[in-house]
Formats: sequence, C-alpha cells, structure tokens
Amino acid sequence: MSREAKEEVVATVAVPEGAAKEAEIQQEVSLVEVRAKEMTISTDEDYEKAAEFGKKIKAQAKVVTEFFKPMKDSAYQAHKAVCDREKTMLKPLQDAEKILKKSMTAYHQERERRRKQLEEQMRREAEAERERKLNEAAALEEAGKTEEAEAALMDAQITEVVAARATVVMDIPKTKGISNSKDWKIEGIDREKVPVNFAGVEIRPVDEKAIMRLIRASKGNIQIPGIRYRETIKMSVRG
Repeated sequence: MSREAKEEVVATVAVPEGAAKEAEIQQEVSLVEVRAKEMTISTDEDYEKAAEFGKKIKAQAKVVTEFFKPMKDSAYQAHKAVCDREKTMLKPLQDAEKILKKSMTAYHQERERRRKQLEEQMRREAEAERERKLNEAAALEEAGKTEEAEAALMDAQITEVVAARATVVMDIPKTKGISNSKDWKIEGIDREKVPVNFAGVEIRPVDEKAIMRLIRASKGNIQIPGIRYRETIKMSVRG
C-alpha cells in the first residue's frame, strides 16, 4: 500500500459564524448564575465587587439580546409574510361566505315576514268571523231563538280562542352544518330618554352591551325608553 493511501485525511468542517458566536456567548453566560450564588458580601469591598459584577451581568444580557434580535426580526418578517399570504387567500372565501349568509338570511327573513303576514290575516279573518257570530247571536236572541243564540255565542267564543292562538309554521330546509337563531340589532338610541337604571341593570352612560343582554334575555319583548331595535337572524355555517 502506498504511503499516500496510508495517510489519514483530516476533514475540516466549517462552523457557521452565527453558531460559533452563539456558542461563545453561551460559554460566557453559563457560569454567571454559579458565580452569583458563590458571591458573599460581608465588606464594603465585597459590595463594590458585587455592584461591578451586576453591571457586567446587565452588559452580557444586552449582548444576548442584540445577538438574537436580527434572528427574531427575520422570523417576525417571515411569519408576517406568511400571514399576509394566508390573509390574501382567505379574503375571497370570507367575502363569499358573507355574501352567502346575507342571501340566506334575507330568504329566512322573507319567510318569517310572510309567516307573520299569514298569521295576521288568519287573526283578522277569525276576528271578523267572531263579530259575525256575535251579531248572529244578538239577532237570534232578539228573535226569541234562545238555543240558537247560545250556540252562535259559543261559536263566537271558540272563534275568539282560535284568533288568539292562530299560528303558521313555515319550515326552513334543514341542512347539516347550517344553523340560524334569532338575534336583535339596535337601530337607534335617544340618549336623553334612556333611563339610568332599567330592570335592575345600570345602563347609563348608555351601555349597548348591557342593553343587548336585556333584549336577548327578554327574547325581543322588552321596551326600553329611548332604544329602537329590530329582530335579525344570526346565520352560522360549519364545515
């Protein structure tokens, strides 16, 4: 075997400058806590030495902070860039969801408007029928037809109950992942008319969050002086 083949080849691995610097700083700070624990102060001279050592600790801490600052800044910028790209990509999806929710909410509100309109129509028709039955009962009573008058009066009473309980159910298609619930939105506030306390809750200066809690707790049946609000639909879409 040749002499060259027998020679040991030593490969020198270059250590990155940043890693070498970090190792150097690490070595310098590793014994600081030990030195601080070992230090005793029993004389003025010891006190002065401790003060100087304290200054060195603060100076070394500044070296550590300055060493990592460029890395942190770089990592922050990289993170911000990724977040900005994510935000840009998500925006059309978020806008599309808002548009979809708005359309679905409008459909739901229109169905609710029609439902209430039908209920009101049924109530008016039942009320008109009640009035007709009462007039019929009065006419029969006047004609001496007591039994027929009592029957007509009973019909009028039944019709009154029907008018009070008239309800229309209009189901919205149920789709997995889609839900909606009633909510309310404040449309106007006359601050001069809003009371200081209402239903045991202090709402002045005007506290819209407290007012919304009262509205939701009453399911939209509360009337607060100076507050105008309307019923809305809260739409939720889950993936």
